[in-house]
Amino acid sequence: MTSPDGKVPSGAYVGSSAPNNVANLQSVNWGGIQQSTIANLLSSYQGASNATQNMSGANATSSAQAQAAASGSGTAQSTASAAQKTAAANSASVSALLPPPAPPSTPGISLSDNFARTTLGPNYNQIKSGTVANLTIANNQVNLDPNGSNQNTGTAFALNTTPLQTDDQSVSMVMGAANNAATVGSAIVLRSDPALATFVYAAVLSGTIGIGSGTLSGGTATYNTWTSTSTTVNSGDTVTLTAVGSNYQVLVNNVPVLGFSDTAGTVPTGVGHRSVGFGCSFGSGKFSFSFASMAAADQQPAAATGIGWSLVRGSTTGVTQPAGALQRLNGVFDTVRQAANVTIISVGAGQVQVNRAGWYLISATFNFANLDYAMRTELWSVPSLGGTWNMLRPGALGIPWDTDGNGGGLPNSSCTAGSFVVYLPKGAVVAPGLSTNTSNSLIGPFICFDGALLNWL
Repeated sequence: MTSPDGKVPSGAYVGSSAPNNVANLQSVNWGGIQQSTIANLLSSYQGASNATQNMSGANATSSAQAQAAASGSGTAQSTASAAQKTAAANSASVSALLPPPAPPSTPGISLSDNFARTTLGPNYNQIKSGTVANLTIANNQVNLDPNGSNQNTGTAFALNTTPLQTDDQSVSMVMGAANNAATVGSAIVLRSDPALATFVYAAVLSGTIGIGSGTLSGGTATYNTWTSTSTTVNSGDTVTLTAVGSNYQVLVNNVPVLGFSDTAGTVPTGVGHRSVGFGCSFGSGKFSFSFASMAAADQQPAAATGIGWSLVRGSTTGVTQPAGALQRLNGVFDTVRQAANVTIISVGAGQVQVNRAGWYLISATFNFANLDYAMRTELWSVPSLGGTWNMLRPGALGIPWDTDGNGGGLPNSSCTAGSFVVYLPKGAVVAPGLSTNTSNSLIGPFICFDGALLNWL
């Protein structure tokens, strides 16, 4: 007989008083075993039930958290989408505020010569009109050789053998010794072909400057003067002739003194018509200005930024402006200097259409050939093309400085100007106007009509 654990302790079968006697062995009670086993099973089932409940709770919590995460993800996606749309709108707004990108750089070269030598050398091609001597250099100045065969009136031209690369050009000459410049003119040349068959020139005398087109055939040059003006030119002054599009201008020490717009295109342009140079003349035993230095270059166009325009009359040839009040213009302006994000409806009339609503600063300046009094610069507008023109702003009325015996105004002014700040809706067209007392002639180069957008809604 063994105990329930299958072991027989020592002394099991000796006296009953022995600790390990069989009488003292563990008794086997199946009812107790049954109850204990069932209790253990029930406890196990309860633990399993609790674990199931815990797992169900965890699953429910996880499901709720997953749903919350999905909802949060949807909200985040909506927020991100809204932020993306806002960023795109802001990007468009910022883009509208930035100036347009600069245009690609224009090709071009520059030439310069200080004549610090004794001969012109191989960089120039001399071409003559009439029987005159060669060009020579003395004291770092170029002129006809006074010891040469100067037999009658004529000019010796020098064209640089390196042509410029574009049709927009400028040539500047520093005037040397005046010699007999009051009666004999020197020449500045651009847009010439290499043989001087066609060219544009500025004739420079000490008291007069002219601008025109020329041709050379059979050794004789023919000059067609477009316009001229009285102005003072001294030794040491810089005289510049520029050509931009169909517009030509002469400046003395960077101040415009003469201009002309060759709208008929009488002078050829393009490759083969980009030579530049100068000429010195002789006539009746007298010599023109000498030249102390030369600089020539392709003109680089200015990059237009912002929103606005600038129209001018570069020509110093007059255009008639009839007398009367509330007169709009016709055929006055000949050059568009700048036009950024606006539409030029009529250059001559100065009609400009704005493509963005906002506040604009607009100014106009007019110069007349003859005196007048009580003149006024005006700003006219029409809401859209085809509408009715109305005066938007009147300028200040000029008060005559002098009066006649009857108290009437005496003509004492040859210019009028006005500046205006106005709100213009999108699509509006503006133009300058005038009120004058006498029929007069408008002359450049200081006639202008400018405008710029200050801000917009």
